[in-house]
Amino acid sequence: MRTPLSSGLAAASLGLLVAGLAFRSWQVVLLALPPVIVLALGSLFPPARPRLVAVRTLSRDRAEAGRDVDVKLVVRNEGPSLDLVEIVDVLPREFEIINGTNHAVVSLERGGTMPLSYTVRSPVKGDFRIGPVRVRSLDPLALGAEDAVLPTDARLVVAPSMEDLRRTKLQPRRTRPWFGQVSSRQLGEGTDFWGVREYTAGDEVRRINWKASARLDRLYTNEYEGERSGDVVIVVDARRESFIGTEANNPIEHGVRAALGIAEHVLASKNRVGLIVQREVLDWVPPAFGRKQLYRILDHLTHVRPGGEWPFAHVAWVLTRFFPRDCLIVLISPLQDRAALNAVIAMEARGYDVAIVSPSPLAIEWRLGEQRPEDQTALRILRMERDNLISQLRRVAQVVDWDPATPLALALRRIGTWPRPS
Repeated sequence: MRTPLSSGLAAASLGLLVAGLAFRSWQVVLLALPPVIVLALGSLFPPARPRLVAVRTLSRDRAEAGRDVDVKLVVRNEGPSLDLVEIVDVLPREFEIINGTNHAVVSLERGGTMPLSYTVRSPVKGDFRIGPVRVRSLDPLALGAEDAVLPTDARLVVAPSMEDLRRTKLQPRRTRPWFGQVSSRQLGEGTDFWGVREYTAGDEVRRINWKASARLDRLYTNEYEGERSGDVVIVVDARRESFIGTEANNPIEHGVRAALGIAEHVLASKNRVGLIVQREVLDWVPPAFGRKQLYRILDHLTHVRPGGEWPFAHVAWVLTRFFPRDCLIVLISPLQDRAALNAVIAMEARGYDVAIVSPSPLAIEWRLGEQRPEDQTALRILRMERDNLISQLRRVAQVVDWDPATPLALALRRIGTWPRPS
């Protein structure tokens, strides 16, 4: 294969020859000879076909978004000596190189090795493939080239970062018979004091109220609010119209981060959590308990990409058929259309409790823009429209207008205690 330099020399020689004949100038025709001589010399020493093998190692195969990953690549020459060889380790476009380089131009003897080491970072989540390794062998004059591809791929899963919501009072209002950490208004096993009653045979000794028993001269037993668990279903709006901003700073990326933090917090409170994602396909994870459920949700959220035009009516259809009716629905959406209002009203009418976490697209756009004075009027108008929609939604649901530049835990604490369990 000829390189651009070879093509340039050939074009220059042809141009000078045509110009010399057109102007009938033998001096210009002579100027066309040096490029031809260089091309002739290059053809005498064609590039050797590269026969290389590559081995790549990663410091970790799973990382959080924004974390550094070290990559080490060793290329060994198992063919003839190469006077000039170019090596490139192909990276996904989302990656940025922090240290080192993934590109080198060297000479390799037979059996020689070339190590490459560099550090990459991905600001966005995803399931990425590093590789393959592309190699190009050049002749001494860099006029000819032989390409080869070394199919050495490495998988790197970049998970979304997780919000710390340990101090957030986020819990379902309706509970189920299973033991958990949500206080219910039914007597049972728990830690919150309810009252006292007379002792009956079979009561545990540790529940006897000795002060009341001594004062009233008979045994009394403490009663506590039973602690139960409930169901939470997280709905992530990842439709195409929800993508506003950059690849790393948009409502969908922030919504995925919020969904993972909410799921981790609710599961740690011994509740069941399910997930529904609106994207190219309407994807969902049935409710379940435990750490394995968090990994299932994490796997689904890692592969979320903007796309699709699924209306909220399809979400309601999935909820009524595959999820319990007495669950708390946490809708994470930038609320770009008024269809969300009708959907929330419909879900409330069917007996669901709804809470909305809305990453503000206005805050994202305003920080990414030039912030010119004439844009402030447009911002005020859009802010009034958004406030009007949120005020209507707050009549039927809890709504958090979240600026992603601030921690989600702070935004959730501003609305106070979530619905009191029953």
